[in-house]
Formats: sequence, structure tokens, C-alpha cells
Amino acid sequence: MLSSVDIHNIKKDEVERTNMNALDVPKNESNQKLYCSTKQILIIIIPITVVFLFAVIFIPVYVVEKTSDDDEIQISNDNNNNELYDDYVENIVNITYATLTPKDGYDNIFIFLGGIGEVANTYFDFFKSTNTFIPKGTKIYFLSGQPREMQFMIDYHNYTDPVPGWFNINMTAHLYPNSNDFTEAKESLKLVLDEIDRIKNIENVDYKKIYLGGFSQGAMMTNYILLNSRHELGGYIAFSGYVFDHDFLENEIVPSLSELQKEKLQSKKNYHILATHSYMDDAVFYALAAPSYQIYFADYTDFKLLSFGTLPHVFPEQPIHPLVRQWLKTSMGK
Repeated sequence: MLSSVDIHNIKKDEVERTNMNALDVPKNESNQKLYCSTKQILIIIIPITVVFLFAVIFIPVYVVEKTSDDDEIQISNDNNNNELYDDYVENIVNITYATLTPKDGYDNIFIFLGGIGEVANTYFDFFKSTNTFIPKGTKIYFLSGQPREMQFMIDYHNYTDPVPGWFNINMTAHLYPNSNDFTEAKESLKLVLDEIDRIKNIENVDYKKIYLGGFSQGAMMTNYILLNSRHELGGYIAFSGYVFDHDFLENEIVPSLSELQKEKLQSKKNYHILATHSYMDDAVFYALAAPSYQIYFADYTDFKLLSFGTLPHVFPEQPIHPLVRQWLKTSMGK
């Protein structure tokens, strides 16, 4: 049994612990305990919630169709071994082209249109690497435009010397279509169409075995050529471009098309095109590109748009998603 002295000591210890706990509790000037109010909790939670929602909504990493891990591994393995090529560069009237010819033979042709300031062999190293999206057994032609003064182009208006390019029109052509002179675009259109015919005859292949793609202004030319092709090609890929056409001067923003315009678009219903674009593209803005694709291609062609997150407007730094490889591989029947 506890003695009266023990009981007294226990009660004394309990009092001392109670006093110490009381000292640990924050108090205000009136010596009252402070508790977190609902307002204080909201002040903490609301900013965190806002930041989280902003990250989820405005900073997407990828918004693309899902492929299985097995598909991605298989597609990646298909490109593990470098293909050996013979290189060739030639300058012809108003256009420069280069080729990469597989030493083990080929059965398809891919024509790549460079962007502003890019010479014909700019992407030799990329297309020879395991990062390439081009299936094996494909001969690659690189075309670059003739030197031009790009006073209307973003980031090029201060250049004193001409740079390779396809046309010199305002980058906001879709906003002010009637203010642009499409003369250079039409000239380049004829040059590329003639070159496609020449390549077709040299290689002795059907037009369906020829594929066309490009980056930046080269992507814009790819889209422009699709709308004005003399022949249906195997497929078209546009990296970081947008759509314009000289026959749609009044309708580049308003999707109300005349019957003649609809007829022109419907004539392309069997054309296959893949476009990729970054939400954060700082040269060809996504907000300008996506609506142009919607008006021209979405309802009238076999069209797919892959929208990426915070990627720069630099082609070698733009990761080639397995879906791009798979799209081209499937199109080529490989």
C-alpha cells in the first residue's frame, strides 16, 4: 500500500507536469490558449491547392495517346542498331538538297523540309542516330529553301544577311490573311512539287511510297503542299508548324467555309497526316497552330495531333515519341 507521503509526492509530480504542459501551449496577451481557427487553416490550404491545380492544368508533361510498355519497348528496339548510309549533297537552282541512302537498300522515300536557317544536311547526325523516327530501309531527302530576307519572321527581323527559308510572310498570317503576299510561298510550293515529281521519276517509285515531313517553316510547307498536292503521297508529318493556304484568305480564323473550299478539303479525305506541337512552343504558338489544324484537317483528312508539354522549338531537342515512329512504320507497312 502507498503511504500518505507517497500519495503526496505523486500528486505533487502531477501538478508539476500539468504546469510544464501549460507552459508549452502558446498563449495570447490575455493568457488564453491559442487554437488554429478555420480562417488560419484556409490561409494555408488555399495557396497550396491553387499551386497544385495550376501545375496539373497548365503544365502538362504529355497529352498523347497511350501505348503499352511492350509496344514502346518493341518500337525502341527497332531503332537500336544504326543503319549505314551513303551521304550526298547537291545544290540545284533555287533549292539545296542532300540524301542519306541506306547501303542495304530501301523501299520507301522520306522527304524532309528544313526550317528557317537550316541547310540541307543540318539533321544528318540526327537521322543517322538511334533517335531517328525513320524506319529502316528508307532513303531520306533533305530540302532547304533559298536564301531570303526574313523581315516578317519572329527572331529573324534583325538579320542583315539572307537566311535559307521557304517564304517571307507574316507569322500572324492567320490573323491578317489579306495583308500577306503569298508570292514566295507559291514559288516554293512549285519548287517542292516539281522536286517530288523529279524524285519519283529518279527512284522509279509510286507516289504512295513517298512521305513528306518538315520542322517549323518546313512543317508549314508540308501542310501547304498537302492542301495543294498534285498527287497523294504516302503520308505527311508536320513538326511544330501551322496551316495556311492562299485559297482560304477569308477563312483562316472563322471556320465557315464556302462550298468550293469544302470541296477542295474533301478531295484530301484519304490523305494521312500527323502533326506534333508543344504547348510551350515560343516560336509557333500552340494557340495559333491547333485551331488551324482543326479548321483545315480535322474534319477532312485522316489527321492526328500529338500535343506535348514544355518542349522547346528546336527539333533535335524535341523527343521523338514512340507514337511518331509507330505511325510512320505502320504507314509504310513495316
